[in-house]
Amino acid sequence: MDRSASHDYIDFHSHHPSLNGERVIQDGIHTRGRHPWHLEENLPSAEGVGEHLLAIGESGLDKLCSTPYDLQLRVFREEVVLSEQLRLPLLLHCVRAIDDVLLIRRQLRARQPIIWHGYRGHAQQLLQLLPHGFYFSFGLHHSPQALVACPLDRLLLETDDDILHPISDLYAQAAQLRAIALSELILQMHTNFQTLFTTFF
Repeated sequence: MDRSASHDYIDFHSHHPSLNGERVIQDGIHTRGRHPWHLEENLPSAEGVGEHLLAIGESGLDKLCSTPYDLQLRVFREEVVLSEQLRLPLLLHCVRAIDDVLLIRRQLRARQPIIWHGYRGHAQQLLQLLPHGFYFSFGLHHSPQALVACPLDRLLLETDDDILHPISDLYAQAAQLRAIALSELILQMHTNFQTLFTTFF
């Protein structure tokens, strides 16, 4: 049986600090952006970027929330531009709006990686988005078929706002679903981290 120390694990998106010594990419510290639910928050600027900032977001589009959609579109375009200017990945919140996300990226000729956080979509959609530079971050509530279909070099794991289940639980689940050793999955997550955030190495 694989045994790994807590610090071996990377939680790619969380709203809380490390629970058990794992490495955490924490919202508001390592990522910063304008969420479509809360567009009254300040837009991150180049002047405010610190050495700990790894990505812009959560940012995106949500057709089910109450925020006017034209405002969401305008702000999301600004966030994509900022991601490109700072050469940082974009952490995406997307609900029933993927066509508009792709259109805006195409219009702006965006090249930075985009991380779809909390991905719950189908495997077929995931495979269609891979050529567009997407990474997929899976939480505890995910489609097992999509997690298995995702190439390992585009796969990320996160706890988001769940404080009851450590990220190690999700690693164990993902390793079992993928039929690979836990140690292999951990190594791949470290490789993916370095690939995405290479600016900081």
